[in-house]
Amino acid sequence: MGKRSGVIDHEEGLAKLSLAELDNEIARCKTRLGIAPSTQQKKQFESRIHWLESFRQRYHADE
Repeated sequence: MGKRSGVIDHEEGLAKLSLAELDNEIARCKTRLGIAPSTQQKKQFESRIHWLESFRQRYHADE
């Protein structure tokens, strides 16, 4: 995940997203988790969802 895919993989990039964009990214990852073909990919999406939700809680808790 990075520049080529357009997927943000660092907190500085997440900080530039609006709350709605962050929520959309979480929803996208949850959809991908449901269709992931391997256990490894499921674990990667679970980890990403956890990271995104913890970021959301830290920086957008008041919204």
